[in-house]
Amino acid sequence: MKTNKVILIIDDEFIILESIKIQLGRFLNEESHIVEFASSGEEAFDIINEYHSNNVAIDLIITDYHLDDVKGTDIIYFMHERFPLSKKYILTGETGNNITIDELKNIEIHGYISKPWEFEDFKNYVLTSIKD
Repeated sequence: MKTNKVILIIDDEFIILESIKIQLGRFLNEESHIVEFASSGEEAFDIINEYHSNNVAIDLIITDYHLDDVKGTDIIYFMHERFPLSKKYILTGETGNNITIDELKNIEIHGYISKPWEFEDFKNYVLTSIKD
């Protein structure tokens, strides 16, 4: 039985990924969590496919909305097809919610995380999403 929770973080900005790595390290136990990082949609698709082919679920995905090669919503759809029960968040620097409902029809998004985010809010999103 799987005990490790798997988290996938996607952002094409190095500084954002590094900031998230540091923040996750402050409150996650490395022995019970696997955190994967992708800096592009292509890399995220590869990671998702690898976990899917190994029959290991990804429990939480947090993806930037604007990536250089795809939209975050494309990754959310791809993820949802393979892991429909995963928690899904979109990380965005846009003011207001400019992500259209049409982009996400039939897929439950658990929330939007604004850039910059508050550490406690981010921590709560993650911990709430991966609790049993």
